[in-house]
Amino acid sequence: METVTLTNGKVVANFSSPHPFHFEDGTVLPAVSNFLSEKLKIVFHEKEYDNGDIKLSFSLSNAVLEEIFEVMQLKDENHVDVVFCPLPMIVAIKEEFGEKWLINSPFRSIRVEDRINKVISINKQCI
Repeated sequence: METVTLTNGKVVANFSSPHPFHFEDGTVLPAVSNFLSEKLKIVFHEKEYDNGDIKLSFSLSNAVLEEIFEVMQLKDENHVDVVFCPLPMIVAIKEEFGEKWLINSPFRSIRVEDRINKVISINKQCI
């Protein structure tokens, strides 16, 4: 897992996004490969209503669960502080392990500081 160090000292990684992250301090966290992005996507569950509305829920695939435990090892060895995941994955992690576990894990979603320029906060992350 590739990491970069932000100017605030946080070591961050990209869990599964095929897009790079551009931070407010100018740091760029590279995208993961298309192969890895596909392998580490969450499972979407859709319930369609008669009016066409769709209720979404999310769960974690076996590949994602395996990678989560590998990332936890990296955190325990102080190799990474924050691992950025898509928000639906954060929701699924909370459902699977609970909010307390999530808070004590490195898994977070980005917090956009500048929506127009797609600049991400280095100090704030979402759970």
